[in-house]
Amino acid sequence: MASKSKWVELSDIFFSDLSRYNNTNFKTLARADLSKQDPTVHKAFSSVETRYFIFNEKHPEISETDQRVLYFKLKLDMVAAYFSEYPDTTTDNLIAFQIELRNYIKRSRGEDDDELDTTEVQHSELGAGA
Repeated sequence: MASKSKWVELSDIFFSDLSRYNNTNFKTLARADLSKQDPTVHKAFSSVETRYFIFNEKHPEISETDQRVLYFKLKLDMVAAYFSEYPDTTTDNLIAFQIELRNYIKRSRGEDDDELDTTEVQHSELGAGA
């Protein structure tokens, strides 16, 4: 359990920094309807990769190993995969990061863990509407 709280804490620091850096992009990421193509949403998601490296630069106290694990915990590998495969890709790779972001927002509002999104629920909801 202690390990989980470490990753939640690091994720929260990342998302807090992301929100402070560009709140408009942050809100775009949280509210994006990923069933539709939108250049503004693509721009916001692409900026996340850059912000991750700036985050690492701003937080030298986080070990290199923890930085790498955080990259995968945040699902940034999936965001990178989306852009590396674009335009022959699906937004499924973006959904995972959006869920992490939405869970951060819920945690920051003090909502219970039971109310947090899960990938399985989000994928089925989007699949039903597509």
